[in-house]
Amino acid sequence: MDITLQGQYSHIANMLIRQLRTKEITLDEFLMQCAYWGVKTLDDIYFKSIPTRPLEVVDYEGLSYSKKNRLPKEYYEDHPEVMGYYQDKDRIMRENKDNLWRLEAYKEHIPESDLKAHEKLDKRINDFRLKLEG
Repeated sequence: MDITLQGQYSHIANMLIRQLRTKEITLDEFLMQCAYWGVKTLDDIYFKSIPTRPLEVVDYEGLSYSKKNRLPKEYYEDHPEVMGYYQDKDRIMRENKDNLWRLEAYKEHIPESDLKAHEKLDKRINDFRLKLEG
């Protein structure tokens, strides 16, 4: 995200928080404005692919459960790709689930009468669900 866009987002966030603090808007209005802001920035919320398994991970996964349990600590030090892959995979899965949760939260706070916004959200939510379920 470039600095200009980041500054605009910061300005919008500060304005909404100020309006909430000064009671210019209610909490429901604040959440609705945040949800509409989220819909405007849907391009920033996309499903991230799981990284490709390196050869070391493929070999590791080919080991039996008992062999994996008997591997010395040095194995993981000598093959940092193995744990790195699982850490990256877990992080990306968490980010994808968090993004799905965020999209569903936006949908909850946008009036049902706004069919266009709901249609955009439904499309993105369905895309996330299909990809998460694999």
